[in-house]
Amino acid sequence: MRGHCLSQTRLGAILWTLCPQYFVAEALTASAWGGGYRFRTNFISDLGAVRCDAVCSPWHSLMNASFVAQGFLMIGGAALLHPAFRGRAFATAALLLTATAGLGVIGVGAAPEDFAPGAHYVSAGVNIVGANAAMICMGVALRAGGARALSWLPLVLGLAGFVALTALIAKADDGLGIGVVERIAADPFALWLALLGALLLRKRLPISA
Repeated sequence: MRGHCLSQTRLGAILWTLCPQYFVAEALTASAWGGGYRFRTNFISDLGAVRCDAVCSPWHSLMNASFVAQGFLMIGGAALLHPAFRGRAFATAALLLTATAGLGVIGVGAAPEDFAPGAHYVSAGVNIVGANAAMICMGVALRAGGARALSWLPLVLGLAGFVALTALIAKADDGLGIGVVERIAADPFALWLALLGALLLRKRLPISA
């Protein structure tokens, strides 16, 4: 039984380490745009647009498949890792929020911005809110578990993500570019999950809350 639990934890951690696949898909899809896509001024969702009447990459299917895959990696990792964090309130909350964010990003891929904009933007909101809240909860859990130095990373990323989301809603980029603001709100979570997965694989993650 113990061996099974360890294998399950390891598999969940591996799923999270695969989350940066999203950045590979993003770069490839943008490169196929023919020079028209700008990371600074274009939204991430533009890469998944399918109708090609205003914005579109010929590889939009790759981006949308990556969104869906990202959601399953997030949810699968959270489900497999849940037994390892049972009884630890903030860590459990982080896993539930990660799964919620995963559902959101699946919705982003399944409902491209120019195909089903209502469902797309609701899903994007669920993803961003869930992801940043998950980082804050995991930061609290790490801090309570004694990993104070590491805890600052998800706490800062989560708070910065919410500030960026507020700016995104207000359409205020302060000269950064709206694409940069959106990426501050949405992108760090994939990197955080990959780091968290790597730490779990190395059994270097003390969590007690």
